[in-house]
Amino acid sequence: MSKKQEFLNAGVTKISFSFDALEPIRQLYYNIMNDSLDPFVDIGIKAHEDYSDEFKNVSMRWYFAKSPAALGIFRTVLDGCELALSRDIIGNNRHTMRVVQANIIETIGSYPVGRWHSDFYHENLGNNESGTLLTPLFPFQTYFGGLETTAAHRDECDLYDELTTVHKYQEGQAILFDGTSTIHRTQSYNAYPGDKRILVCWQFGCTREELQPVLSTIGKNNGDPMFFHEHDYL
Repeated sequence: MSKKQEFLNAGVTKISFSFDALEPIRQLYYNIMNDSLDPFVDIGIKAHEDYSDEFKNVSMRWYFAKSPAALGIFRTVLDGCELALSRDIIGNNRHTMRVVQANIIETIGSYPVGRWHSDFYHENLGNNESGTLLTPLFPFQTYFGGLETTAAHRDECDLYDELTTVHKYQEGQAILFDGTSTIHRTQSYNAYPGDKRILVCWQFGCTREELQPVLSTIGKNNGDPMFFHEHDYL
């Protein structure tokens, strides 16, 4: 079965690539930590919401692209390696399937049982019109949690836990899933207090003109800007 067919059937597939290809994003992370970003590379920061008592002490941050130059770093890495295949897997036109958001996800210490959700939900956004791609940015500890997806549909929330699949993260392998139909969560795990679990996340959207207002609404709700301009190629 092709990866595109697997994505269409199961809502999730995996892509192998060179782990070294992520070096520009690693350097971006170091620059964020050292407060040495280029002025044009605007990065925003979001913290994990405290939606239950278990999450009051969770240290989780999203470092997200807030400018075209910042997003360009993520796009260039993706387009320069095997991960570019993701734009051919989602949707029907790679030229309108673009990285519209991107971020680095940092979790320090352990992570409790999270809530099920989908990344890009809107009544006017269909299946195979958006996607999320996740992969470790640095060497990944075996006890870190993976990605849990459920085969249950949105209106079958009582079956979410029963129909769960765990996808383990591996260095040099990215997990691609449908942004609307694939309901998922971070797998709960125990780690040492100073452990950092760091992922790269690319989020794709079909940027046809009629879908841009829909994606903008999703971005506003999530607190991240959306970028619709074409990818640049060297």
